[in-house]
Amino acid sequence: MSSDPDPRGPDRAALNHLKLVYFTVFASYGTTVLYQSLYWRRVGISDAGIGLLLGIQPLVTIVAGPLWSLAADRLGIRARLLTIVTALTILPTLGMIWLYSYPWLVVLNVLYALLWAPIQPLMDSLALDTLGEERHRYGVVRAFGSMGYAPVAWLTGLAIQGRDIRMVFVAYALLMGLASLLTLRMRVPQTALGLRVGQDLGRLLRDRGWQRFMAATFVAMAVHQVTNSFGGLYLDTLGASEGLIGFSGAIGSGVQTLLMLGALPAMLKRWGSERLLLFSFAMLALRFVLWASIPVPLLAAMNNGLLALTFGTALLAAVDYADKHAPRGLEATSQAMVSSLVTGLGRATGSMGGGALYGALGPVNTFVICAAVALATGLGMGASLRRRAGREASL
Repeated sequence: MSSDPDPRGPDRAALNHLKLVYFTVFASYGTTVLYQSLYWRRVGISDAGIGLLLGIQPLVTIVAGPLWSLAADRLGIRARLLTIVTALTILPTLGMIWLYSYPWLVVLNVLYALLWAPIQPLMDSLALDTLGEERHRYGVVRAFGSMGYAPVAWLTGLAIQGRDIRMVFVAYALLMGLASLLTLRMRVPQTALGLRVGQDLGRLLRDRGWQRFMAATFVAMAVHQVTNSFGGLYLDTLGASEGLIGFSGAIGSGVQTLLMLGALPAMLKRWGSERLLLFSFAMLALRFVLWASIPVPLLAAMNNGLLALTFGTALLAAVDYADKHAPRGLEATSQAMVSSLVTGLGRATGSMGGGALYGALGPVNTFVICAAVALATGLGMGASLRRRAGREASL
């Protein structure tokens, strides 16, 4: 069974070290997230093929993430497993420098996804364990990830402009290697789960309210993934430089960092997780409408400033809801289920579906469809919340 939170609050030294791990891991993502699709395009992969490659990672995560996380929780080895998988992701990443035919890229992406799958659930579960009774401050810890991502994404774009784009994979290896070394010094309390974990998880997954909320989260993550996967390609189509593409990623993460340190946790506390997710859908629709209607490189890049109000709000809402509705002792595993199953499937759907739409209909039509999906889901969720509020008022 999980131990009760320390009434004295979290271990500040352990928490600060965990923030540094978040910073470094996300800094490594900043070297590749915006640029790997550009690399694939430049080695001859079609837009639809890029969509499939981008969809492999979250699709594999659906299965691999929960299995890795459940094993780590049962054995109490979350920190050590994090050390291993962060180090091993370097190998398939460097392999893309030399093995860039489509079949090899598929193999390398599958291998990377298998190793990458537990990283986010492990970090999130360790963060929640470390925070204890202050779990509502998860957004502050997560903000350090954005602090790492934003400047590295921008600087990477400036560094590769007019140079060999394969540099991004070397930069990833250096930063993720540093992150792996940092995890060796993590001081995080770890306990094994009880034997009833399967039964308790089954009860959680059968909860109707949990199912409805996670279905809405799935749609939010799928639609958001279109911006994540194809925003760089869209800017490239508009004639943006690698530096401007990197700036778009930096401004998104920079604004998200600032808001996660104060405004977003305050919105969550005031509105609750369901209304915060509803707000996310409204901002997603707005973001796609702006992209579709104003095809100007600089303005399209600035659009990424809405990232905190689309992805950031959905992320905090999902983490908060999963924590509050998890059976006692399964809070960390509930986060892994959300990260791997809901977010993983959403990202896979967004990458593959978005790639098919982007290749067949072009960017503007793809963005209009995504805006419509976000708006329709938000309206449906809002109607459901009003009906429930009416039933509660009549009791």
